[in-house]
Amino acid sequence: MALASSLVFATLATVTRYALGGATSSDAVNVFAKSFVGLFVAYKLFETFAYPAFFSPLRNLPGPKDHHFLLGQALNQFRADSPNEPYVSWVKKWPDVDFIRYMSFGNSEALLVTSLAAHKEVLQLKCYSFVKPPFFRRLLGDIVGFGLVFSEGDAHKSQRKAFRGMLSLGNLKNFLPVIRSKAEELTDVLDRAIAKDDGVVELIEVYSRLTLDIVGIFGLGVDLQNLSTEHSIFHDCYHQIFDPPPIGLAVTAINAFVPIRWLPIKPNRDFLNANKVVHTILGDYVKQRIEDVRSAREQRRPEEADKSKDLLTYMVEEKYFATDGDVWSEQDMLNQILNFVAGGHETSASLLVWATYVLSTYPEVERRLVAEIAQLLKRNPRPDYAEIEGLRYLNNFMRELLRVHCPAITLPREAIEDVVIQGTLIPKGTTLIMLPAAVHRNPSIWGPDADEFDPDRWDKLSAETTDIYAFAAFSHGPRICSGRAFTMLEFKAIMVELVSKFRFERIDKSDIQLINPSVLLRPRGGLRMKVVRRE
Repeated sequence: MALASSLVFATLATVTRYALGGATSSDAVNVFAKSFVGLFVAYKLFETFAYPAFFSPLRNLPGPKDHHFLLGQALNQFRADSPNEPYVSWVKKWPDVDFIRYMSFGNSEALLVTSLAAHKEVLQLKCYSFVKPPFFRRLLGDIVGFGLVFSEGDAHKSQRKAFRGMLSLGNLKNFLPVIRSKAEELTDVLDRAIAKDDGVVELIEVYSRLTLDIVGIFGLGVDLQNLSTEHSIFHDCYHQIFDPPPIGLAVTAINAFVPIRWLPIKPNRDFLNANKVVHTILGDYVKQRIEDVRSAREQRRPEEADKSKDLLTYMVEEKYFATDGDVWSEQDMLNQILNFVAGGHETSASLLVWATYVLSTYPEVERRLVAEIAQLLKRNPRPDYAEIEGLRYLNNFMRELLRVHCPAITLPREAIEDVVIQGTLIPKGTTLIMLPAAVHRNPSIWGPDADEFDPDRWDKLSAETTDIYAFAAFSHGPRICSGRAFTMLEFKAIMVELVSKFRFERIDKSDIQLINPSVLLRPRGGLRMKVVRRE
């Protein structure tokens, strides 16, 4: 602000001196325009190059120096083999610091948050000093809507409180039979693949269809029938949105920094059309549910108190027809449903993909998981919530999977005020990157074997690994993922069904290539496996 004020005063002073010299008004305006442009250019050059190098309070923090003078680390990020790079490499070089400073697009400063103490301050103690940055809103806002994920301040507090009731453990427990039913439907799909295609299956597509069906029933009260339909409009649209061709990925990456969705090119048309279809269909469900609930109220039909409600019905009853003044509009509910459907099914599908990959790669892990699940099913072929939760090795397997192959890539924040974190002054407008992999692969937290997949490590946690912030898959604090309990129950129930009936063999034994840039950790080109029935 001080520099901007100096720019205005300097320009006015120049014009005043010129006017007092007897110049005409048009000459004065001309001088003013040229002076302002010249000083503005000088200011932007100072802000872009001189300030970060010589004046920023962050300038002495450790960090890489191999950035492009204007694009920062963007090129290195796009050229990396993983969307988690080069961040994880930086953490291994500077494992014991609070922040790693790097230059982003436009030579702007950004910080990778590394220490657990810094995570706690940003995510918990000073949570509302930060918001989701504009580039992240452009990256995901159109896809997941502007509901709970992008709400801030008092609006976020209110929505978070509402979702505690909607996603209560009791409601989730009652939903277990639906998850089991869909998992059993998946076994039929895999059996048909064994009979028809020698068991060769592309897992990303199959798991995406499965989790989209599950989240459809839980979120909308509607079976979208993706598993039973060859061409599902929902699945096809989300496939276009989340798995575009390489040119589409490039456009998405560029759009995060420079808005280009308006350009009349094919990747934009495909993305916008798919997104419009999803918004329209979900919007129609919202409208219909409002009418259904209104009609039931007018006819005074008794509510089924013991029946678990889907998310949309809960929202309409509790928020659209709210009497306490906290009313959600039709658009509000559409945004929340977009959050849950888009975010919920793709992350869960990615987690199942990596689970299958690990089981096909680590025979001893598979053997122990099969043995534990077999013992449970021998006692009770249809285990309840408590019995599934009691599977110790499955719990360890899931946590280690989320540690090593966390589907979520980044949780960015932007300071909305000057704030001090761990003794470091973070200027207003600074972007902070919260990267689960940067915590999970940090050797100063998880030891020299941080890159290894070892479910047994969860039985012998010590030192910093006992800190809740050492496990970053769902974030923490007021902005912790509201669907975490749903995701974990869904995953474990599906694993019980799949592991007990099938084993998976890799067809391509070469190293997995990852999609980059990407908002999710996904294998590039899918993941084809051979599915074999257990004896």
